[in-house]
Amino acid sequence: MRAIPVFVRRAAAAVAVTVACSSPQRARERSARELIDFVSGTSVFGPVNEFVASDLPEVRATGMFAVRTPAECEIGMIANGEDSFATRMQLLGAAKRTIRIQTLIFTGDESGLRVAEVLKQKKGQGVDVRIIVDGASNPSLQTQWMYFDLKQHGIEVEGYEAVGLQLVNELPVPFVSSNQDPNKRYHEKVWIVDAGTPDAQAVMGGLNIANEYFRVDPANVPRYWRDQDVVVRGAVLGDLTTMFDRNFAHFKALKAERGGMTDAAWEATRAIMGRTGTPAISFQQRDDLRHSVAALEARPVTREFRGARCRVLQSRPRLRESYIQQAHLKLLESAKHEVLIANAYFVPTPSIKLALQRAAQRCVRVVVLTNGAETSDTPGMNLLGRGHYADLLAGNTSDRVKACPNRDAGVEIWEWRGQRAKDPVPTQGLLHAKFVVVDRMLSLVGSYNLDPRSERLNSESAIVYEHPTLSDQLARTFVEQDLATSRRITAEEAARFEKPESVMQRFKKELAGLFEDQL
Repeated sequence: MRAIPVFVRRAAAAVAVTVACSSPQRARERSARELIDFVSGTSVFGPVNEFVASDLPEVRATGMFAVRTPAECEIGMIANGEDSFATRMQLLGAAKRTIRIQTLIFTGDESGLRVAEVLKQKKGQGVDVRIIVDGASNPSLQTQWMYFDLKQHGIEVEGYEAVGLQLVNELPVPFVSSNQDPNKRYHEKVWIVDAGTPDAQAVMGGLNIANEYFRVDPANVPRYWRDQDVVVRGAVLGDLTTMFDRNFAHFKALKAERGGMTDAAWEATRAIMGRTGTPAISFQQRDDLRHSVAALEARPVTREFRGARCRVLQSRPRLRESYIQQAHLKLLESAKHEVLIANAYFVPTPSIKLALQRAAQRCVRVVVLTNGAETSDTPGMNLLGRGHYADLLAGNTSDRVKACPNRDAGVEIWEWRGQRAKDPVPTQGLLHAKFVVVDRMLSLVGSYNLDPRSERLNSESAIVYEHPTLSDQLARTFVEQDLATSRRITAEEAARFEKPESVMQRFKKELAGLFEDQL
C-alpha cells in the first residue's frame, strides 16, 4: 500500500482541526481520529511540519517555537504556591532591566498589592515594567483601583483601562480584521525578569496572582489551592519574551483599531492629574494576611536547575492555533508505560478522550486527577466531566486490557478532595494544577485545561520538557501528595454520574451540556 504524502496528511489534519472546532459531535469524533492519526508516531520535539499550523496566511507556522537544547533550557521545579510566591518576589527584587507579567487574574488582595508595590518601586528605579491581564476576569473595584495606581506610576497594564473602558476593546469592529471574539479569553500565565541578560529567569505554569494561588491563608480552606509552576532560565526565555511581546502588540493593535479611544481617555485622565496631582489610593487589607504575605516573601527558596530539552508552546485559537492540544495528543500517543495527568477542569474533548482510550488499549497506565464536587468552583463543569468517566473506564474491562502484562494498565480517574485519609476535614481547596508526566521522562506544565474552552477559545501557554529527574520529581509529587488527598472513582460511581438518579441532577447535567463548548 502506497504511503499517503505528507502534504495530504497535513491537509487532512488541518481540516480535522477546523471541523473539530465547528461541527456536531459525530463529525468532531471523526475529526479527532484523523488528527490523532496525523500526530501518531511524531514527537513534541519534531519539526514544524509535524504540527498542524494556523491556516491564516498572516500567521501560518510563525506561532511555533523551536526546540531548545539542555544548554539553552534549564528548569527548576516549584513545590507549591508558597514557594512560587517567594521565587517570584526574589526575581522581582533582583530585577534590573525588565519585568514582563501576563496572567489571567491579578487581584488587588494582600499578595497582589504587595506585588504591585514592588512593581512601582522597580519602575521608579528605571526598570521597564509591562503587565497583561484579562480584561473580563478582574472586575472587583479594589483590583481596578490597583491597576489605576500602577498606570499612574507609569506602568502599562494591557487589558485594563480607566473606568472600565477596557470593555470597549473587547467589542469586535465590523470590517476590521482583528480576529477578535469576546469569548476568546487570555489565559496565559508567565512572569519574566531581565530577559536577554545572564540573570534572566521566568516562572510559568498554572498560578495567577491572588491569595488563593500563593496559599496565603491556610485557615481559609476553600481559598487554599494546589497549583503547579516551574522556574526557567537560559536562551529559551527569548521564546517566552516573544510570546509576551506579540500578545502585548495584539492588545495595542486592538486599541488602535478603535481609533485609540481608550488611550485618549487615559491621556485626558493623566492631564487632569497633572493639574490636580495624583490621588492617594487606600486599599483595604487584613493585617494578619499582610504579615502572612511578608513571611512568604521572606521564605528561603533554593532554585535547583537542570538542563532539559524543551519547547515553549502557545495556542491562540483566535488565530486558529492548537499547538498545546496537539502536544497532549503526541504525548499520549508516545506513552509506553504510564501517563499521569493533573487537570483542574477535565471535560475531555473527542481527541483527548480517544487518545486516553488508545493509550489504555496499549497497556499504558493512565491516571487522571481532577476536582471532585466538593472542591470544584465550577459545578457545571464537574457534572459534564463526570459524564465522560463511564466511557473512559469501560475499556478497562476489554479483553485487550485484561491481557496486559502490566496489571495497572487501563484508565484510573481520581477526584481531588483536598483531604488525606487521616484528616477529619479537608485542609486544601481547589486543585488548579495543569500538568502531564509521561513515562517519568516527558512533562508538560502550563495553563492549559483539558476542556473545550482551552482547546477552542482561550489563549494558553505551556512548556514541555524531557528529563528523567525533573519528570520523576513531578510524578512523585503527584503520586505521594496529590493522590493521597484524592479518591479513586469506581466504575459503579461513574455509571451513576453518567445517568444520575436525581431528577434535579439530570436536569443540571443536561442544562450544563448546552454550554459544554463554552465552558
